[in-house]
Amino acid sequence: MELKCRQLLWGVAMCSAAAAAQEPAKPADEMVKVTVVGTSIKGAKISTALPVSVVTADEIAATGAVDGDDLMRQIPQLGDVFFNPTNQAQTSNTARGDVSSIDLRGAGLGDTLVLLNGRRLVTHPTSNGNNTVPLITYNSSAIPASGLHSVEILLDGAGAIYGSDAVAGVVNTVMKSDFNGLTISAQYGHAESTSRSELNTNIFGGKNFADGRGNVSLSLNVLNRSHQNPSDMPFTADQDKRALFAGTPWASSSVPDGRGGQSSWINGSVFNGTAPVTTAIRQGTTALTTAAGAFHLQPNTIAGCVTQLGNGLCLGTGGNNQNANAPGNILRYNNAANDYITVSPAIQRQNLFLTGHYDVDDNTTLYGEVGVYHATAQTLTTQPTSLVAVGVPASNYYNPFGPVTFADGTPNPNRLPGLTNVPASGLPLTFTNYRFNDYGPDHVDVENYQYRYLVGLKGSKAGFDYDTGLLYSYATATDISDGVDSNALYKQLALSTPDAYNPFNGSCLNGMGGGDCTPSSKAALDATRIRVKRADRTGLLLADFKLSRRDLFTLPAGDVGVAFGVEVRHETQEDNRDPHVNGSMPFYDAVTGLTQPSSATGVNITPSSKGSRTVEGAFLEFAVPAISPAMKIPLVKAVNFQLAGRYEHYSDFGSVSKPKIAMSWDVNDSVRLRASYSQGFKAPNLETTADYTYGRASSVTDYFKCEVDVRAGRLTNFSACSRVPGVRYFISGNPKLGPETSTTSNIGIVLQPNWLPAELGRFTVALDRWRIDQMGIVGTLGLSNVSAADYLSRVSGGAGDPRIIRAAPNADDVAAFAGTGLTPVGNIIDVKDTFLNLQPQHISGYDLTMNWRKRTAAWGSFDGNLNVAYMDQYTRSPLSGIGDLLTARAQGVLNAALPLSDLENDQLRNYGHPEIKVAANLTWKLAAWQVGVSGNYIGSVYDTGLLTTDGKPWREAGQTLWNGYVQYKLDTGRWLQDARVKLGARNLFDKLPPLAQGGYNGGLYNPYGRYLYLNLSTTF
Repeated sequence: MELKCRQLLWGVAMCSAAAAAQEPAKPADEMVKVTVVGTSIKGAKISTALPVSVVTADEIAATGAVDGDDLMRQIPQLGDVFFNPTNQAQTSNTARGDVSSIDLRGAGLGDTLVLLNGRRLVTHPTSNGNNTVPLITYNSSAIPASGLHSVEILLDGAGAIYGSDAVAGVVNTVMKSDFNGLTISAQYGHAESTSRSELNTNIFGGKNFADGRGNVSLSLNVLNRSHQNPSDMPFTADQDKRALFAGTPWASSSVPDGRGGQSSWINGSVFNGTAPVTTAIRQGTTALTTAAGAFHLQPNTIAGCVTQLGNGLCLGTGGNNQNANAPGNILRYNNAANDYITVSPAIQRQNLFLTGHYDVDDNTTLYGEVGVYHATAQTLTTQPTSLVAVGVPASNYYNPFGPVTFADGTPNPNRLPGLTNVPASGLPLTFTNYRFNDYGPDHVDVENYQYRYLVGLKGSKAGFDYDTGLLYSYATATDISDGVDSNALYKQLALSTPDAYNPFNGSCLNGMGGGDCTPSSKAALDATRIRVKRADRTGLLLADFKLSRRDLFTLPAGDVGVAFGVEVRHETQEDNRDPHVNGSMPFYDAVTGLTQPSSATGVNITPSSKGSRTVEGAFLEFAVPAISPAMKIPLVKAVNFQLAGRYEHYSDFGSVSKPKIAMSWDVNDSVRLRASYSQGFKAPNLETTADYTYGRASSVTDYFKCEVDVRAGRLTNFSACSRVPGVRYFISGNPKLGPETSTTSNIGIVLQPNWLPAELGRFTVALDRWRIDQMGIVGTLGLSNVSAADYLSRVSGGAGDPRIIRAAPNADDVAAFAGTGLTPVGNIIDVKDTFLNLQPQHISGYDLTMNWRKRTAAWGSFDGNLNVAYMDQYTRSPLSGIGDLLTARAQGVLNAALPLSDLENDQLRNYGHPEIKVAANLTWKLAAWQVGVSGNYIGSVYDTGLLTTDGKPWREAGQTLWNGYVQYKLDTGRWLQDARVKLGARNLFDKLPPLAQGGYNGGLYNPYGRYLYLNLSTTF
């Protein structure tokens, strides 16, 4: 049976079929030898039992992709890109800069093993939080598309061959090598109607030596990409997306209003000693605060003023009501205004890869690799915020409740007149939910390095092929961003001169955000501004030795192949935090009497940490023929099996061993059946097993207080609730975490209908049914889930969830709860959580691929491909201990609009898990011309965080994007060979991404429309 085709798995230019239509068929045992993942036995027939795709360099070039992220997004079987440069993280607690992730099947980051030339890549040093779980990934942006010879994708569990992480499959990137000559190319691309453009230059050269026994090849890629501004696209120009949902049942929801509740309009509380006052502050008979001393600042052009401050400002009692229909809603901070953030960063990237080999003799080859990746990224993000209370001494020059005269005898021009119960010495106060807009946007600079050094020896001896190597690789990421020093800020707040920091000057009176029209003095800003640095590093030291032989012994059906290997690897991870953040420079607030372990305002403590593990592993694999064509069994031309197992011992949590079995059954020359079953595992990353607790400055919706507002009649729409206090979220590592385990199965059929007339071309069709069952996935319960559990406990008459720490109820809280029948509580202050091995996850679906090739003398060649990835199950069991939340919501105990997306049993079509993705392409070649057209379809998904009042989620529509290119080969004579000009476009019809609550879904779509590019290349 001739099945030389690589199973097609992607969209713009997929694989070619087995042979030209005019070629005669070859015997079944004449298999094409290609390097594939999934087996370590060279030339083993069992490779045909594995669902493997090989994407060639020509197919990669046809996409116009400049890096691995562009490339991987074309593969329907890949899930959403959770790590991507459009992440707008406010702090360095999450990965920023030039980084993108790889996630086959959407099974989870870390469940896809990524190899380079058959050996592991080092992981990206900086984690990214998914529900605060720090996830580690391989950085696909570090893979230069132009330097790739091919990409091999195994869509099957492979833990028995490769060890940890190969749960959903393996992606092996194979670099170009063994080249004699020089090729130079340059590509310029621009996304229409945006500020995004990029220039990508590539040089690939090589030289043979020692009469062809050796070769050195070098690939150099240089990319310069400009940033993209919010104003470029209508769905990013404004953080308030409510207008985009006008005329729909979701128009009344406040969820699309992404403007921050933390702005330069302070919410304050007057203190007496180190506690809030217990009676309202009055100006004459007018109460300026609530009984608990709460007040806010606002423009005097909207309702709510109780006294004027001048310059268009006034004070109001209580907190600033920013609910959807309240006058104060205009004061929410819109960071997209005036392009005060960037949608994607400016990136400068250099990627160098050097390979070499030398044939010591006819049976021995010495080889090596050197890889260097470097990237810098510059982006703008939002300013730091005071998610915990910041104390303002009575002596502050701008304090409206300050002393009558300052310590030097100078009269205070800013104390409010007529204060009846404020002493002449003044009173201190605190403010919270404050954004330091007057510092301007935060400038974030991220620099990544990735190094790889490999030396190896391979050859054959005594009938065995062997390969052994020593690999050392490490990666670094340095993230430096603007910040505010809490210690310096307190000193500046204590000044009784105009150079004091002034939190009482509001912001732009039109409430548009995107800056501050009334900043504090330059002296105040310069004295408190800092640069916060995070420096991370991961390392991988690996030594391996592999033996294989395709004919260890002979059975009646043929030769039995074997492979055996041992591997030792040492993995390290180091996270060095800034002294302002790691606890070595705490901040004592004399107003509140509290000590904060972090002195970077708005950033909770995260200790510096490091960890390492040593892994020792061994695997054994057999390729066993059970039936051969010579046996002449009806309907069974050939049957082959793969039997494999791997044992690994981890220095930090013990040992695991996992098996795999696969088989192929050739019914005849045109039909092949295949099946596989394997078990896999993923070791928990070193951040989750560290024995320490770190904090995150965050915010959470207080669902219980939302219920109070609904019962009191202050809120008619639960989804419009703005009870989102700033909290400290403490997460503890768990040294007792076990590995995530999995079982993977695949059954499929491959058809190559050789009986069709040659005039129709050659076809290969494959249909596979697959399933992944995962157990013990590492996670946390999460802020929203814990808040929802607290909500259920309290409306049911309980004392609340013990993981929620609240302040004691003050007089304002007691008044707010009056008449609701619920027991008053204070604001949420802290939330505590820990990493756990959570409940099972089950994913299954179908892959359908079809390849077509036709060759003609007059009309040239045609290559067509179709790839359909259909997912029919993605279920996750409710988290242990709080699964009753779903029942309570269904029974009406909890509000129907309470979002519980993380608890939903059925995750299919939820945000990043579309039910169907399709990729297809057609390429035509004739003489000097080459034309390609491709299409990609992503099915609709539901945004379960955006609900109607009766709990119906928003549907993000499906979308088809078309791409195309035209290439012409120039006849340039002897000096320039193979010179080509290519003009192409991605998203030919300029479609914008489907609307989502945040404007667009960055894990599935790019934030721009049509992208045009021009590529020039030549070979010397």
